[in-house]
Amino acid sequence: MKLDLHWRIFIGLALGAILGYFFSVSGTDMQDPSLGIVKLSHISWIGDLFLKLLKMIVLPLIISSIIVGVGHLPVQSLGKVGLVTFLLFKGLMLFAAGFGLVFVNFFKPGYHIDLHSLIDSNPAADDVKFITESSFSFGDLIFGIVPDNIFKSLAAGSLLQIILVSILFSVALIKVKNGKMVLDFFKACLNAILKVTHWIMAISPFGIFALITKTVAIGGLSSLANYMPFVSTVLIAFAAMILVVAPILVHFFTDFTPLQFFSGMKEVMLTAFSTSSSAASIPITLETLEKKFNIPNKIASFVIPIGASMNMCGAAIYESIVTLFVAQAWLPEPLTLTQQIFVVGMVLLATFGTPGIPHGSLITMAIVFQAVGLPLEAIGVIISIDRILDMTRTMVNVTFDSLSCLILNKMFKNLGDNFPEQADIELEESELSARILPKNAGESEANSLTY
Repeated sequence: MKLDLHWRIFIGLALGAILGYFFSVSGTDMQDPSLGIVKLSHISWIGDLFLKLLKMIVLPLIISSIIVGVGHLPVQSLGKVGLVTFLLFKGLMLFAAGFGLVFVNFFKPGYHIDLHSLIDSNPAADDVKFITESSFSFGDLIFGIVPDNIFKSLAAGSLLQIILVSILFSVALIKVKNGKMVLDFFKACLNAILKVTHWIMAISPFGIFALITKTVAIGGLSSLANYMPFVSTVLIAFAAMILVVAPILVHFFTDFTPLQFFSGMKEVMLTAFSTSSSAASIPITLETLEKKFNIPNKIASFVIPIGASMNMCGAAIYESIVTLFVAQAWLPEPLTLTQQIFVVGMVLLATFGTPGIPHGSLITMAIVFQAVGLPLEAIGVIISIDRILDMTRTMVNVTFDSLSCLILNKMFKNLGDNFPEQADIELEESELSARILPKNAGESEANSLTY
């Protein structure tokens, strides 16, 4: 009997963790450990290839999906849709940042670690200095959303810049003569890219197996031991966000039950966890929302690419916890409530858009650290244990991107005639399909949701 994709991905994760553990205890060079004649590099290239394949289709997918989705929105509704989407994103991130503060204040992980000695003994701490030497402001981050050369933005993979140009181009197509012909072209491109996504996901269990093997082999599990109070705080906060907050939002603000939501999101969550990339997860996220949850492409293609850059609930939780963790371990006096609220505001602004430069996420964290008066060298300490936490916070990011899409879909239904019906745009059916029924769905709805 053929196993479902999510089971094959899970098996790949488990086998990769087991094999990676044996590599990590082999006692050889940790950059390329070996088990007999088998070296890690003999396996890791499969994961690198899988990631390259996913990243290969991200930009074409974002461009075509946004142009198609926005192109089927009435111009008079675009501003309302954009405003509601932005407010939901920032509302969720504001809650997430405050949510992280609750856990870090309760567990107080910074009081269990001597950060001063860790910074002195960690060579990565000095390596952070060159990354954060330049002065960056929020004005620089916002100004950087507008590209001066779109081809340079494409080459650098600057998502926010690409999204902005795609939206402007799509709105222009609505206004010009024969614009529908160009929209039809991009619709065909989108269908072709989704087909390529199916082919790539067919090999995903092997790619994920190799990625996890490499992660555990090089990082090992022992490296987490010294930071267990901090790591445990982060993981418990992430777990509570997914297992408590998400089901509540799904139950009250979407047409689905929590069981239906998590059942449909299995492949997306496992892919996000293993790749540690919200952008690389966009293809499978779009496919899942459109085919398993019956979300119109015009909504999914608008919300998900933007959410990958602007709706980072996992990152908001993480940066709040990291900032308070470092403050607890470094400062002689704990931060006051007013200062902690200030941290939440700084995290919300700093995660608005990551600069399209190497180590851009470190710069956003550096802005928060500078504002609170914390040592930038502490970022180097965090980097040394960041891999497993990066995987989990990416899963949180992608989960809440998808949840936001379901919430917005239900909200947009209430706009009535101001929002076009799904019949305006239909993508081809795919093999990645399943039956996910809204709560209290009748037989006719069940038939319409079966692909």
